[in-house]
Amino acid sequence: MSQPSDHRNARPTVGSALWWYLWSVVALAVAVIAISLSGLHGGDVAALVRRPAFWLVAAPMAVTAFRPVVPKGRGGDGTFALVVFLFALLLHVGLPAAVFLCTITMLIRGLLFRQAIHRNLFNVGQHVLTLGAAWLVLRSFSIDPSPLHPWMFSEPHIRVSELLAAGLAGLAYLVVNNGSVYAAIAVMEHRSLVAIVREDGRHLAVVGVAMVSLSPLVLVVMVHLWPLVPLFYPALVSLYHNATLSVAREHDALHDSLTGLGNRELLHREASRALELMRGHDNGVAVLVLDLDRFKAVNDTLGHAGGDRLLQIVAERLRAQLRPDDVVARLGGDEFVVVLHGIADLAVARITAVRLLDRVNGPCQIDGTSIDLTASLGVALAPDHGVDFDALLRRADRAMYVAKASGCGVALFDPQRDMTPAQSSAALLEHLPIVENAS
Repeated sequence: MSQPSDHRNARPTVGSALWWYLWSVVALAVAVIAISLSGLHGGDVAALVRRPAFWLVAAPMAVTAFRPVVPKGRGGDGTFALVVFLFALLLHVGLPAAVFLCTITMLIRGLLFRQAIHRNLFNVGQHVLTLGAAWLVLRSFSIDPSPLHPWMFSEPHIRVSELLAAGLAGLAYLVVNNGSVYAAIAVMEHRSLVAIVREDGRHLAVVGVAMVSLSPLVLVVMVHLWPLVPLFYPALVSLYHNATLSVAREHDALHDSLTGLGNRELLHREASRALELMRGHDNGVAVLVLDLDRFKAVNDTLGHAGGDRLLQIVAERLRAQLRPDDVVARLGGDEFVVVLHGIADLAVARITAVRLLDRVNGPCQIDGTSIDLTASLGVALAPDHGVDFDALLRRADRAMYVAKASGCGVALFDPQRDMTPAQSSAALLEHLPIVENAS
C-alpha cells in the first residue's frame, strides 16, 4: 500500500477546505517573507557572509534538508535535524537571515525531490511561519537580533528571562511546525486534530524537543568557539543513522518482505482508519479479497522461486491500478486484500472489482515459461455489509470462495445467503450472490 503521507502529493480540489488551508498558510508565509526580507540590508548580508560560523551552520542545514529522515508518525517532512541549526541561526542573527536561508533551502529541496508544487510551497510556508512564531516570542522579551547586532546569552551569568525566552520560542517553534502539518492532515482526512496528535504527537514531540534543546549549545559555540561547530556533525550523523534504521525496522514490521505490500497489521490499521473516515460521508469502503487460481500447480512446476515471482507480479499489477490512498496488502500465501475508498454502492463495487481483476489476470513470463495468470475475487462493502473491518474481511473472503467455486471471477457477499468456506461447492453454487464475469 501507499504510505499514509503519499496522498499529500495529490492536488487538493480547488475551493475545498484543504485547498483554502494550504494556500492560506502559503499566503501568510509570503507576507512573513516580504516583511522579514525588507529588513535585510546590504550591510547585514555582508556581515553574515563574513562570519565563518554562518557557513558552518548553513552547510549542515542544507545537508539535513536534502537528506531527510521520516521517523515514525506522519507529522513534519523529515527535516528534523534542520531544526538544530535553523533555530540557532534565528536566535543569533534574527528572522530575516533565517527566513532567507530556510526559503531557499526548502524550495531547492522540493524541486530535487519532485514534490508537487502545492506541497513544496506548503513546506516552505510551514517553516517560515514556524520561524515567525518563534521570533514573535523573542520580540516579546525584547530580543530582536540581526547580522550586524547578533544576540547571545548574557555573560558571565545567563538571565532567567533569556532562558525563558529561548525555551518559549523553541516551544512555539515545535507547536507551529508540527501543528500546521497535523491541521492539514485533519482537514484532508476529515478527522479530529486531537485524535491525530494522539496518534503521532508523542514521538515527534520527543524528537523535536531534543533538536531544539541542542540549538542554544550551537549558539554558544558559534559565538565563542566557532571552529568547534563541526563537532556537532557526528552527533547528527548518528541521529540520521539511528533514525534511518528505526524507519527501516518499522517498515519491515509492517510490510511483506517478498512483495513489499503491507502486512496484516498495516492492513488492519489503515482499513480501520478508512472505515472511520467513511462515517458521515455518502460513499462507502470496499474490501476485496483476491486469491490466485492454481497457485499450487505453479509452485509444483516452477518451484518456490517461480511461485514467489508470480506473487511479485500480482503485487506489481495491483499497485499499478490503485490510487495513492487505497490499501493493498498480502495476508500470506497467495491471498491479497485491497481496500478501496469512495465506493458509492454495490454496483460501483462490482464494476470496480471486475476491472481490477481484469488488470490482474493475463499472461506472464516466469523463467521463460508462459503462465496464464487468473484469480478469484470476493467483495464486501461498508456500510452495506457492516462497518467492522474484521467482519468485512471475513465476508469478502467468503465471497471469494464463491467466485472460486463457481469460476465466475468476481462475487459480492450476499448477507441474505451468508455462507462459510466449509460448505460444499454444490451448496455454494446453489446460493450464488450477484456476480460478474471478469473475462
